[in-house]
Amino acid sequence: YDFIQDVTAVQRPLNNNSGGWHFWRSIGAPQHVCAPMVEQSELAFRILCRRYGTTLCYTPMFHSRLFLEDSDYRDGQFGPLDGCPEDRPLFAQFCANDPPVFAAAANIVEKTARVDAIDLNLGCPQGIAKRGNYGSFLMDDIPLVFKLVNAVHTTCSVPITVKIRVFPGDEERTLAYAKAIQDAGAQVLTVHGRGRDNKGPGAELADWDMIKKVREHLSIPVISNGNIVTFGDVEACLEATGAAGVMSAEWLRRNPALFWGGKKVCAFQMAQEYLELLSQYPCPLSFVKSHLFKLLATVDGGFNDHGELRERMGKTQSLPEVVEIVEELQRKRNGQPSYPTGTREDLLPQKPPPAPPRERKKEEEEGEEGGGV
Repeated sequence: YDFIQDVTAVQRPLNNNSGGWHFWRSIGAPQHVCAPMVEQSELAFRILCRRYGTTLCYTPMFHSRLFLEDSDYRDGQFGPLDGCPEDRPLFAQFCANDPPVFAAAANIVEKTARVDAIDLNLGCPQGIAKRGNYGSFLMDDIPLVFKLVNAVHTTCSVPITVKIRVFPGDEERTLAYAKAIQDAGAQVLTVHGRGRDNKGPGAELADWDMIKKVREHLSIPVISNGNIVTFGDVEACLEATGAAGVMSAEWLRRNPALFWGGKKVCAFQMAQEYLELLSQYPCPLSFVKSHLFKLLATVDGGFNDHGELRERMGKTQSLPEVVEIVEELQRKRNGQPSYPTGTREDLLPQKPPPAPPRERKKEEEEGEEGGGV
């Protein structure tokens, strides 16, 4: 690499990646992975998923500078119960764009001895990541990405892992990107098979073939991310990509038993279990409501069938009332189970309904970010 002279204090060989597979096996070679989700992959949800077949979880994404400088933020993001014995293996994910800051923040988590790896988010495609210059908006700056990965690789005792997106239609560039990350010291790589702009309701399917090519190009474990709705998709993905594991986010929220070998679990049962877990692993009410809306919206007898309860859930600021609302939904089912549903067709691009004329005019005036064009 023509920028390697800028990387100082490299204490380990660049291609010392034989440890990647050793590390992977040491944590049980997990195949079923809960993705990092802001305000959604919190402890109670992780424990619920682990009950139903998830074998590796990520924390929500931490902002490295805030984590380092703001103790209130740090304590709120990674509490004393995170990484407890029931919550392992666990990878702590950060967004970052400053190597020393990233390494210092990672070192704080490492010293708790409650995480198995530090993960760098290079996959977030949202506007907030663009404004903050992190996530997938660093994929055009390989020298900086290399330094970020190498900073943790050379200063922390736990492995550094990375989550990326691909360069759509550009195999050569994607493989070079992945190889640079491995050479910088990454021990595991998660590949979301979509490009940075492939997001939202119009998103195209993730490219499993590109993920397979990355896996074949590297010598470290690769986790595949994208196109997972059912357990059948999990099996198909492992077969098609040869990946070490499969990660899910959106559809795991809709069905925390996604990895449970194809066995059906009633959505209301999982909702009740989640609510019970909150007594031991509390989290903000907004997280709770978001999980319950996602889990119970589309099932038979769920919120989409009972608008009055959906509205009440949206307004309440009381956990006991949240429990009452879920119990009321169950009573209306008269003891009949409701199971999460989904097919591969649900992944096809969805055209959003047109906004009312007044809203369309407002969007045209404000632009995509809502702050002027």
